[in-house]
Amino acid sequence: MKTTSLAPLVLPFLAAAVAAQSPTHLVGMTRTTPALRHQAITCPILSQCALAQMPPAPNLPFVGGTAWDPRRRGAWVTNGRMLAKYDADCSLQCGPLPIPSLSSTTTYITGLEVIDEHDSLWMIDNEGNLHFYSNTCPPVHQGGCQTVLVPTPAPVMRVTTGLAIDEGIGLVFVSYPDLLAGTTRIHVNDLSHPCVQFDAFDMPPCPTNFGFVTGLACDWGKLMLYATDGQTIVSMNYSWNGTHVTIVSWSCCPGTIAVLERMIGLAVHPGRATSLGTECAGGTCPPCPMHHSLVNDPVLGNLDFKLRIDGAFGSSFSFCMVGDGPCNPTGPSVPPLCGPIYTVPFLGYLGPNLINGPSVCGGSTTFDLPLPLTPALAGNVYSSQIFELCVTPAGLGISLSNCLSWELLGL
Repeated sequence: MKTTSLAPLVLPFLAAAVAAQSPTHLVGMTRTTPALRHQAITCPILSQCALAQMPPAPNLPFVGGTAWDPRRRGAWVTNGRMLAKYDADCSLQCGPLPIPSLSSTTTYITGLEVIDEHDSLWMIDNEGNLHFYSNTCPPVHQGGCQTVLVPTPAPVMRVTTGLAIDEGIGLVFVSYPDLLAGTTRIHVNDLSHPCVQFDAFDMPPCPTNFGFVTGLACDWGKLMLYATDGQTIVSMNYSWNGTHVTIVSWSCCPGTIAVLERMIGLAVHPGRATSLGTECAGGTCPPCPMHHSLVNDPVLGNLDFKLRIDGAFGSSFSFCMVGDGPCNPTGPSVPPLCGPIYTVPFLGYLGPNLINGPSVCGGSTTFDLPLPLTPALAGNVYSSQIFELCVTPAGLGISLSNCLSWELLGL
């Protein structure tokens, strides 16, 4: 069965006995010495790298934001006035550049979010305005609206500080803290009318010293909302009854990490696919170093999701086999195949793609697999492996790549 979409591949989900990919984690830009910090959802700091050319944020506690772009695997970051995008290792992808269409020199962006299905970049500013941009370099302003979450003076000094979106249900979360009291109320808007509020809730208490929220992030596939005060993290599991958001449970990072420089903004970074097996060549296929990888992140709504093969024999036809569940280490080996088929139970294949390369083993190709915005698919695990049919003067041969396990995410 050939297919180019997961929609006809939906079968009852088979529980994965092994991890489909590395765990998702959180990323955020730091304030004074701009860096991209990687932090585990379970709280430990994983790593961070310097954001070259990015200016520090102004001395205002509410400015800045971070968002992850799964199509291009990059983190959008802003210090409130300047915008840039870097990959996970801090290589520059775009900018830094001034944010277009800010109303005045006292207007600052306080939150960022990428809308995966529409490939757009949203921002909220300290005056309560939502801005809509194309997710391009440079972003193009496409409109906006006023949330009415405007800054208020003391003694209740409120301002917007974070933005996160649940694309599965259609919810817009905006943090609106009292900067003096150090407490935060999170407002909930309708994604189809993103400046119309219909619900709100107070941040749950933490036993550690947690201040007001400076960044929000959402993993809607798991119904998880994450918040940071710039130093620690609160993880909130929420439910939805059609009209109201309820925080079901929450956990707080310990205060021991509070010595680190504050982050401005927060985003969920998808986990990476895990690999099983090695490439092999059979028959007349030369022993090429075939390597199967994902071009970008398997996030629902990513209509540009692609799978890739590199180091392949340059005169061949290739197919990408897709299996239901993670790579199966007990997959069958059937002659004349040179190794096991790990994508079992088998769902279908993508291709054939004709591979042409600059050298004998320099071939590459990508397979398109648009991922629909279907919440029921979140958490499903699939596997993929490349099958290559070599055509040489000496006859035919078959090569196989490594197998990848990957999970569909709702971010």
